[in-house]
Amino acid sequence: MKKLLALLMALAIILSLAACSGSKNEPTDPAAPSVTDAAVPAKTPENPVIRLATTTSVNDSGLLPYLLPAFEAKTGYKVEVASAGTGVAIGYAKSGDADLLLVHSKKQEEAFIDEGFASTERLSFMYNYFVIVGPADDPAGIKDLATAADCFKAIAEAGTGFASRGDNSGTHNKETSIWESAEIDPTAESWYNSLGKGMGDTLTAANEMKVYALTDKATFLSMKDSLPNLAILKEEADDMKNTYSLLGVKADAEAFAGTNVAINTEGANALIEWMLSDEAAALIADYGKEQYGEQLFFLIEK
Repeated sequence: MKKLLALLMALAIILSLAACSGSKNEPTDPAAPSVTDAAVPAKTPENPVIRLATTTSVNDSGLLPYLLPAFEAKTGYKVEVASAGTGVAIGYAKSGDADLLLVHSKKQEEAFIDEGFASTERLSFMYNYFVIVGPADDPAGIKDLATAADCFKAIAEAGTGFASRGDNSGTHNKETSIWESAEIDPTAESWYNSLGKGMGDTLTAANEMKVYALTDKATFLSMKDSLPNLAILKEEADDMKNTYSLLGVKADAEAFAGTNVAINTEGANALIEWMLSDEAAALIADYGKEQYGEQLFFLIEK
C-alpha cells in the first residue's frame, strides 16, 4: 500500500512538472500588451493647473477641445480655458488670472508686451481667414468684390444690415480696421448693430436678422447647421487673414508687485512648447478635414 501511494505521488509530481514546462513553452499573443508597451500615465506636475485665456474662435470652433487632451495626457497638466474676446482675455492676464494667452489681435498683443506683462515675445504660429457671411441672396452684391473693404462699402451703400460683435475682440478690431480702410464710420447708422457679444451669439443674431457679419471661418462652419439664413459670401481676401499668437504672462510684472498673483510659468512654458511642436502642428493641420471636408487652421512656416 505504501509503495502504491509513493508511486501515485511520484506520478503526480511528474505530471505537474510537465504542465509547468508546457506553459512556459506556449507561444505568446503578439497583440497582447506587454508591460513595456503599456501606456504609462504622465507624472502630475507640482503645479498641475494651467490657466489659458483665449479668444472664442479657437474654442468655439472646437480646435482647443481637440488639441488639449493630447497635451494633458502627455504632460499630466490640466488646462483651464477662459474663452472671451481678445480684449477681455488680455484683461484676465493683466489681472493675474491667466498664465498665458492665445489671441489674435496684433495691436493689443504688442500693447500687452509694451506694458511689461509678457514673459515671451509675440509667438505667431497659425492663421485662418475671416469671412463675411450674410443672406444667401446677397442683397448688397458683395460676392464678387475684390476685398473686404469693397464689401463693407457695398453693405453701407445698400444699408441692408450688419451685425458687429462690438466687444473689443480680435474679430471686432479686425472689423473696425476694415471699416477704416473703407473710410466709413458705421456706428451711428441704423442698419449697424453693435451687440457686445461673442462670435456665436453674434452669428445667431445675424441669422435671425438676416444681415451680414464678419466671423472667423472655423466658428461659422462649426455652427453652420443652426444658421440656415447665412452663407459665406466672401473669403480669403488679402485683407482678411487672421493670425494667432501665444504670449506667456510675466510672473514678476511690475503691476503684480505687492499682490498675491501667482503665475504658473513652468506650466505656461510647457504648453507653449507643445503648441509649437511638430506633434501639435500635425494635429492642427488635420483639424476640420474629417468633419468639414477642409483644413480650418494653417501653420505659419518657421
